[in-house]
Amino acid sequence: MVAEVGRLAVKIAGRDAGKECVIVKVVDKNFVLVDGNTRRRKCNIDHLQLLGQKAQIKEGASHEEVAKALEGLGVKTEKKAAPRVKKEVKAEAKEAKSEKKETKTKKPEKK
Repeated sequence: MVAEVGRLAVKIAGRDAGKECVIVKVVDKNFVLVDGNTRRRKCNIDHLQLLGQKAQIKEGASHEEVAKALEGLGVKTEKKAAPRVKKEVKAEAKEAKSEKKETKTKKPEKK
């Protein structure tokens, strides 16, 4: 089978082994960019088992477009975690800590 954009595949190596993905971009004759129930990343074609189904997506499609295409092919998609964001609480704690240091460094005035 030919590795082409939109081809459904299963990863057979690495920490995403056994998970379904769709080829989003063909990088060269050995590597493709995959996305789906896996992490979006470059993958060796030898680490994929290409399946007969093909999704109608454009090259470089976003994760949301890939998820919709997988659902159209009857593949259940896993929900990905939201991107990490620094909490404001940590920033407030740092500010309080720096203020505490400033008060310690000041010497009391003598009368």
